[in-house]
Amino acid sequence: MTDKVLLSVTLPATGRSYEFRVPLCLTVEAAARLMSGILATTESALYEASDDVDLMYLDELPVRGGQLNPNETVRALVEQGALVDGSHLALV
Repeated sequence: MTDKVLLSVTLPATGRSYEFRVPLCLTVEAAARLMSGILATTESALYEASDDVDLMYLDELPVRGGQLNPNETVRALVEQGALVDGSHLALV
């Protein structure tokens, strides 16, 4: 197993998707905040970073529109099969 998972993350503010290689050791909350900070830098005219940011599933499985548990590690979600390389998420 690698130490990162490739996620496709849609930012509703821009309507675009971005790819991130996320370390498995991070919690979902830490990963969301990290992505939020990066996107605020690259899309500063359209998006402002927030500490109150969540990740939601865009894929049908495990449940489209479901929020990822912010306290769960990315590793645990990969081991459960809830996240795989190429999983589609939204940063909300």
